[in-house]
Amino acid sequence: ASSAWWRSGLRPDNNTTLLVAVLVWLAAWAAFWWPRRKQSRTVGLITIAAMVVVGAVLGTSALAPCRGDQTGTSVVGGVLGLFVGNPPTAYGSGNVCPGQAPLALQLGQIICLGATLIGVVGAAATLWQEPLARLKARFVKDATIFTGLDPLTMPLLRRLAETGRPGRIVVIEPDGSHPLLEEARETGAHVMVGDPAADRILRPIITGWRGCALSYVYAVRSSLPENEAALEAITGILSRRYRRPNPERQPHLVVRVDDPRHADHWRGLHSGISSHWFADALCPHESTATALTDRILDTGARHLLLCGDSSLALSTLLELGHRAWEQHELIDAAHPSLNGQGPALFPVDRVVLLNQRATDLRREYLATSPRSVAGALPQVVEQPGRWQDQLLPLLDGLPGETAAESAVAIVDGLAEDTMHESGRVARLHPGIPVFVLTSDGAGMGDAIFDQLHPFQRTLMVDGQVPEDVWTRVARHWHECYRLSHPTAPGQPPPPARRSWTELDEFLRQDNILQVRSIMTAVVGQGRRWMPQRSVAAGSIIELSDHELEEITRAEHTRWYQRRLAAGWSAGGPQHRTRISGTGRLINHRVVPWTELPEQVRQEQIDYLRDQLTRLEGVGFVPVVPPGGPAHAARYERVGTVRARKLQTRRTWKRRSGDELAGNPGDWRVLDDSGDERTVRDAEFMVSHEHLGGERWRRTGTYQAWQVDEAQVLQTMEGRAVAQAGDWVVEGYGGERWPVSDEQFRRTYRPAPH
Repeated sequence: ASSAWWRSGLRPDNNTTLLVAVLVWLAAWAAFWWPRRKQSRTVGLITIAAMVVVGAVLGTSALAPCRGDQTGTSVVGGVLGLFVGNPPTAYGSGNVCPGQAPLALQLGQIICLGATLIGVVGAAATLWQEPLARLKARFVKDATIFTGLDPLTMPLLRRLAETGRPGRIVVIEPDGSHPLLEEARETGAHVMVGDPAADRILRPIITGWRGCALSYVYAVRSSLPENEAALEAITGILSRRYRRPNPERQPHLVVRVDDPRHADHWRGLHSGISSHWFADALCPHESTATALTDRILDTGARHLLLCGDSSLALSTLLELGHRAWEQHELIDAAHPSLNGQGPALFPVDRVVLLNQRATDLRREYLATSPRSVAGALPQVVEQPGRWQDQLLPLLDGLPGETAAESAVAIVDGLAEDTMHESGRVARLHPGIPVFVLTSDGAGMGDAIFDQLHPFQRTLMVDGQVPEDVWTRVARHWHECYRLSHPTAPGQPPPPARRSWTELDEFLRQDNILQVRSIMTAVVGQGRRWMPQRSVAAGSIIELSDHELEEITRAEHTRWYQRRLAAGWSAGGPQHRTRISGTGRLINHRVVPWTELPEQVRQEQIDYLRDQLTRLEGVGFVPVVPPGGPAHAARYERVGTVRARKLQTRRTWKRRSGDELAGNPGDWRVLDDSGDERTVRDAEFMVSHEHLGGERWRRTGTYQAWQVDEAQVLQTMEGRAVAQAGDWVVEGYGGERWPVSDEQFRRTYRPAPH
């Protein structure tokens, strides 16, 4: 009806129109950017392209009418001048177009120059991306170093970024063209291109201005040697830079070890070797088995058909056994009067192994598990043969009640016949949960039809970062302690006796630190942690009373100092951990070790014995390293003996009074002084030379060392004590036995160098 409104809106001095245009542009850009905000490079390029087009259109519309007698190229030149901040003088007195520059040209100048600036900044950011990433990483506090990008590790990186602060994660990748680098950047983590084992890259991240800035390391490349190289470089920096460990800052170093057999061995060898850090192995088969076991238990199944011969099959058996052992321990803690004879309440009471090497898989499970764990799983049944041929007929023959309590886990790897057979089983038995391994990735998936659940090999458990082994041990210790010390009915539990999930973060962390402190203190006594199954038979030397007291003293000192720093105070002898009237925690043991009553000290030593027993139940024992302590030396055996092979079991006594035993097939040996002992056949034959009849010459060179306090040895023949001044001798197979000082000097002599 009237042109006055738009003529007024397009006047060169109308700020409102220009502001509205800018706001419309920003709103359109935000609507485009929001769903693509993690694709920084794509969004940036499209933004610049859009600004170039819009700026060129606005500039052309304003300059084309004012070119006068010039060609169209003058308009192109004028538009290009807008991008470098040199607009043409087409408007004003004396120019082709009189008056002020229109709004189109004013907005076009801003957009064109903005496109140029953004492009320059983007190019500079690309060129300086690596230096900037290193500079940012230098200022990260509580840093998490992450190395290794592949389909198995990316879900772990994303979860770490989601649950924490992604700006604290530093991803180090040696391949600058790695296809997952951009995806890693999209998580919000700092990405550095370089060698994960290079000192010049690691040191600025680890050494903060106020001390160690490192919290976690995830060395999760598929190559274990590369992971160990990064770990060695990191621990070297920690050892050189920080002489005194900080109990509140013990970086957790996690290394990916794909083979579950190797993972346990690696975990033991690297545990407790330093008080500066704590190491753990992360095994995809272990994590997958944990997630799979959770799903199986959620179904309420009592019978599991485990199909396939693989490392995952072994890990699943081990996880089931460990869960059953933990359940048994909790029952014992809650009902000590049952003396370990409580009912077996673990849901799965029968596992059937279906594969051509089912017998070997069961043998390996029994050989791999600690005795306590192996005995906790009620029944493991072997059914050798191709599971594809056996599974369906077996399910067809199950009674209805048994089928309703059954589940199937197919862990044979991705193959056409695997998916085909698992789908058929799920379709024909829709009431039975069927879990089938498909590929590597994020873990468990939902059912795709009926109760067929595909799952992936993963480093996570149900989408979460897995709980490390030592946190699991700490949680189990705490729950056993809580159940064995119940509170009075109707009374609220004291702070230290709440369930793990309700426990105060300070106390929960302290339980974890306790495990680490004990393992470190044990290593400080010259021991090394080893998986029980890797320890040579007859080689274990128990910790002495003095060593147990020193370990307990070290743990109490850590416990006491941490509570003093947190504002705790000591209460009267009748007090346990409780909250004072001022809101502070008090405990009668918050005093130095020397001020504790003798009874309390002995209680703490006894508690340490119990903890070491529980660690042995998990499968880890503290051993004297092969070759003995540093002062051990090599000695030659001398003299002759009379020996005869045993036909029946024979018990005998050492002069110290220890009663030992030999079995049929062992040798009964008597030396010229009348000292008797029995020796296994294999060890006897490599350490004696036959002289005729029952006469044999003692031969061989062995490691031996003298002890300055009583030591208990678990020998091949039974439990024996080496008294102060006696000697411990180590055989070729790692077995050890005590020898009195008088007998040793008579039958051994230093070996020539």
